Amino acid sequence: MLWLSENAYFLEYNDNYQIVWHSIFGRPMLIPTQLAELLRKHYLIMPSFEESLCDFKKLATRKMIATLEEAHILVRSDEAERDAIQRLSLTHDGYDRSQKNKIKSLSLIMSENCQFRCKYCIHFANAKHSQGHAKTMSEKIAKTSIDGYLANLKANGIGEAYINFGGGEPLLNWNTIKVLLPYIKERGRKLNIPIRMSINTNLALLTEEIAEDLIYYNVEIAASLDGTKEGNDAVRLTKDLTGTYNKIMRGFKILADLGHPLDGFAMTVTKDNFFDVDKPIIDWAASMGMKEVRIDIDIVGIVEIPIPSIVEALMEVRRYAKTKDINVIGFWSRPAENMGLIPEVEDVGFCGAERGNSLCVSPSGQVFPCGYSNYKLGGYTKIGSIYKTKAYIGLLQQRDLSRTRPRCGHKYCPILGFCRGGCMITHEAGDESKISRMCELYIRMTHEILRESAEV
Repeated sequence: MLWLSENAYFLEYNDNYQIVWHSIFGRPMLIPTQLAELLRKHYLIMPSFEESLCDFKKLATRKMIATLEEAHILVRSDEAERDAIQRLSLTHDGYDRSQKNKIKSLSLIMSENCQFRCKYCIHFANAKHSQGHAKTMSEKIAKTSIDGYLANLKANGIGEAYINFGGGEPLLNWNTIKVLLPYIKERGRKLNIPIRMSINTNLALLTEEIAEDLIYYNVEIAASLDGTKEGNDAVRLTKDLTGTYNKIMRGFKILADLGHPLDGFAMTVTKDNFFDVDKPIIDWAASMGMKEVRIDIDIVGIVEIPIPSIVEALMEVRRYAKTKDINVIGFWSRPAENMGLIPEVEDVGFCGAERGNSLCVSPSGQVFPCGYSNYKLGGYTKIGSIYKTKAYIGLLQQRDLSRTRPRCGHKYCPILGFCRGGCMITHEAGDESKISRMCELYIRMTHEILRESAEV
């Protein structure tokens, strides 16, 4: 006999088809509406229900039945499904193994200071660990962290590394970064580990000399721009509360003049620049030859705009961007993107921090899974053995989807296995109403993206 899984969810696509998927195993697919209604009506397909079985066989081919069972949408029993979910947790999270090591990337907070005072800044809004400690990372802490991280990768058999320079504004500590670039390159050569490097900067301090060094060492440059001049200058301010648009544009121009234009930028949206989630910013990105624009709704403050209005604006700008060969993404697109993965094979998670893949070192030498998180993992001198700590193991335990209350507390959520509770920072901010609004945004956006990508 086959049961309809309690974790199966249906979404109307058109009059003739519905999209069905499993909240943990995913595999969204189109099925005839009549078949969807039959499944939802009877829940159970077995020989004793002769009428429903007959109707079911008329609507579902043997191949479709097998596909639905493979996707765990049809299950042999609740116990079999629970076992499959339990195996998933054991395979990827290793909460029953005290030395599971999933670390892949390292971020160094080069400076907790910033010459900007963006209205939404999560660094000052949520990162309590920055208070009362060093604000600028020393060469000693950086090099010790890098060495421990690379040794960890080597011991764990991981053949590539990723190191990010973050902040605050990392270019406020450029003198240290300039020393670290050749150091990292040499360490990678000696250990025979290719190392990717990146930097998150507001571009305002970028000079031609700095840009040339970053380009020479193949450092990927990630920059932010919060809309057109009007939108950006409504939320992205200097300490004296003046606009930053012209300063950012100067940085873009330096890179373009050196033949190294950026292929995208990140935009954070509050109620003050929401109007800029529109065509003009995409037109500007297209004029710069960009291929990707990241638009994120403020994950701590959350925008006090009706969720349906946010969804409509994001989908409209996303559709328009596609006509310009530009991909628009954000945290809101992550669950839908994750549904394209196979959980039994790939470790699906909201982000590297939530998966336990990333470490971030603060200027004072404390290690966190994310630069904006308050979840302390330990100190930088022990970075090579962080994965053995109770804190790191506890981080992985929170990912166990077989528990009655996952990280977000919503067992029956249509995107549970692909959202995984969303951003850690939203939860750490502690406002249940904002957490609920973000959940609604992620679910609604996932529905719309599934409709967008479905094909009959």
